[in-house]
Amino acid sequence: MRLAATLTAAVLCACSGSFGDSARESFHQSVVVGAGTVVHVENVAGAVQVNAWAKPAVDVAATKYAHDAEALRNIRIGVRQEGSVIFIKTTYAGGMHAGGVRYRLSVPADASLQIRNVAGAVDLSGVSGNVDVETQAGEITAAVGRVTGNRSIDLHATTGAVTLTIAPGSDATVSATSTVGDFASDVPGVSPRRENLVGASGSGTLGAGSARIHITTTTGAIALRQRAE
Repeated sequence: MRLAATLTAAVLCACSGSFGDSARESFHQSVVVGAGTVVHVENVAGAVQVNAWAKPAVDVAATKYAHDAEALRNIRIGVRQEGSVIFIKTTYAGGMHAGGVRYRLSVPADASLQIRNVAGAVDLSGVSGNVDVETQAGEITAAVGRVTGNRSIDLHATTGAVTLTIAPGSDATVSATSTVGDFASDVPGVSPRRENLVGASGSGTLGAGSARIHITTTTGAIALRQRAE
């Protein structure tokens, strides 16, 4: 496997918009990968969107944003490859966490994901590998197809709603808990129950229960959906 050339286009613009988003810079890098790739993302502020595609590559398209050019220069995007693992990380020079990065990633369908986002939503679809997502402040939306075998889906939000969509025919053991929030499920065999006055949970076994689905949020609603692929 090899690291493809970086294609970075700096597009600084003093454009109108919300406060904190007046300076922007685009970033693009592609990494050629093999089967069984694991994509690890660490972001501080900004949404992370991941979609599966048929190419043997991880494509990283991102937009850095800040309130001015100086703050923008302090934001760094690092992409590196160690064997079958691709690491994508946002860092800030000088210890100041001003501004953020919005990521749009395209990954092979068999990739596994490990995503940590401090403040921002995570939206992913199409992958058939393991999924491990954590946000401190932001919603998680995941469509992961059929969950079976030794596959693991682990979604955790501190403050934010979590919506997981799976395909019919999944074989998984399901557990979901919201400390403050509702739980809704249209998956047969997984029913919600009230926890105290403000929380909710649900659990159940789908098919043989071979895979694992674990969803938690401290403050926010959880929805488990079943849709055909």
